[in-house]
Amino acid sequence: MQNIVLIRDPEHDKSFYPRFNLEDTSSFRDLDDHSKNVLKRLYYDYYFHRQDKLWRQNALKTLPALLNSSDMLACGEDLGLIPACVHPVMQELGLIGLRIQRMPSEPDLEFGIPSQYSYMTVCAPSCHDCSTLRAWWEEDEERRHRFFKSVIGSDDLPPSQCVPDLAHLIIRQHIESPSMWAIFPLQVRDTTCGFDDQDLLALKEEYMTCPATEETINDPTNPKHYWRYRVHVTMESLIKDKELKTTIKDLIQGSGRSYPHIGEAERQLSRETAALALGKRLWIATLKRAPSRAPPSPFTNIIEGKAKAAQALSITLEALDELLIDTYY
Repeated sequence: MQNIVLIRDPEHDKSFYPRFNLEDTSSFRDLDDHSKNVLKRLYYDYYFHRQDKLWRQNALKTLPALLNSSDMLACGEDLGLIPACVHPVMQELGLIGLRIQRMPSEPDLEFGIPSQYSYMTVCAPSCHDCSTLRAWWEEDEERRHRFFKSVIGSDDLPPSQCVPDLAHLIIRQHIESPSMWAIFPLQVRDTTCGFDDQDLLALKEEYMTCPATEETINDPTNPKHYWRYRVHVTMESLIKDKELKTTIKDLIQGSGRSYPHIGEAERQLSRETAALALGKRLWIATLKRAPSRAPPSPFTNIIEGKAKAAQALSITLEALDELLIDTYY
């Protein structure tokens, strides 16, 4: 099966379907250029155009039911090869997309540019279904050079490993992106195993002792490799690591994403200051109730954004402040 280009329909002997990734087969490579072009046209028409209307109809039928069944903010995994209708449907329904830097949605880019991500996205340097930032960095030397030149902007020889300074720069790019969310999951296992995401641990050299290739949480291509990774650092030791906590805290506060913690200082804030400090929360409420009218970003102009959000929600600025303050306290 691995070198078959067209798969016969089991119910119709004279009907065939192009196999996925047919260009990777030796059978396809042995064909003349004309035959290759004909097959490629059939392939792209079958997978990305012919069934687009069906995908859209089903999406507009099932997704609203899912969205209305919960107050959670839904995110669509729009990575890789997807039908042309996916992004228009997501925009129509107010669904946020996923952005992984090594899997750009733009066909002309090898690496995503976090500073150019849209607000309606969740961004992350890696996820549970791919290698960690460290492992990805070590996998391909030529790709590492291209990334260092195009994303970091340096013609120097890149380090062979994703050293803390490099990890800090890449993580900062994501935290400072316009994306609604920059996510670095910390999924607790137990008191002896700590948590999952190693990209944040790459901020400190002492946590880079394990081989990077052993840190992948799940490899979808390998049925025997799934969700078995256990981090080599205990959560108790990480809680005591003031240096790492300060590094992460500074990254978050420097990006403008952080909320003030509830405490004595916050209790002394004026009602208007409290509302402004919590301004980003209104975007979630706006997106749920009026996604098409939500302001583009909560980081550009909070006061102007408040006015737009209040208008979209059909309430006064005073009522919006009361809503924010009630949520805060």
